[in-house]
Amino acid sequence: GGAGVILFPLDGEPMPLSFKIDFECTNNIAKYEALVLGLQTTYALDIKSIHIFGDSQLVINQVN
Repeated sequence: GGAGVILFPLDGEPMPLSFKIDFECTNNIAKYEALVLGLQTTYALDIKSIHIFGDSQLVINQVN
């Protein structure tokens, strides 16, 4: 399976990212994995401010 995120920099082009998930998991776990991997990517890119959007209220509410 896999997960994906799209980063929308204020001063650049959207950056779609996809990640391979090497273990069996539920849909919600895949969404958590996408969130964590997206956060790790923003940290690695030294992005200081972000807005998080998603289609899972459960996942989004966990970080707000």
